[in-house]
Amino acid sequence: MQSADKVAALDEIIRQRRTLKVLANEPLPETTPRELVNEIIAAGAWAPFHKPSSTEHRSQMSSFVPWRAYALDAGACHRLRQKLINVGDDTKIVQMLAAATALIQVTWLPNPPKGATDAPFEATLENMEHIAAASAAIQNMLLAATARSFESYWSSGGALRETQVFDWLAIPQKEILLGAIFLFPTDADGVETATGKLREKRGPIESWAKWLT
Repeated sequence: MQSADKVAALDEIIRQRRTLKVLANEPLPETTPRELVNEIIAAGAWAPFHKPSSTEHRSQMSSFVPWRAYALDAGACHRLRQKLINVGDDTKIVQMLAAATALIQVTWLPNPPKGATDAPFEATLENMEHIAAASAAIQNMLLAATARSFESYWSSGGALRETQVFDWLAIPQKEILLGAIFLFPTDADGVETATGKLREKRGPIESWAKWLT
């Protein structure tokens, strides 16, 4: 593929990426193409990051990157759904878990606080950089999912960011959920879908960018 074709193909994937919430009242058949999900997660590795993660986050997984990814196949999504139902959760998270072919829990790794604080993390420049890097990793994954014909939804987490869910999934409590990435099949029957409400409201480029002289 020539350079211009590569640019056009990338631009088209960026435009095609969309937020789509897929809801099912009962679990869909358990099909998870793990090799494709692994490729999607691997795309996140190429996000830029400015600072390495704190050493306290490297005991379970050793990478310097300031994010972590935890993947659940359809069966694990269904089991997590049932656990949430058992504790009384009746939100759309339960319906999305029923429809998902996979879920990727992406966390970011805050630096340990240097002083006493009740906040989940200190508002430092390095922590801002860690959040930005993890966000870039998520965007890479979303684009990779779009390129592989998955529908996707970046959720802030809801119940999926709670302590008990982290315990169920063996995610360290010192990590903070930045995005629960739901991957959905494109041809599911008996589901309800909802697109992102702000997709067409971002405005023309001139409303949020300008050249400086």
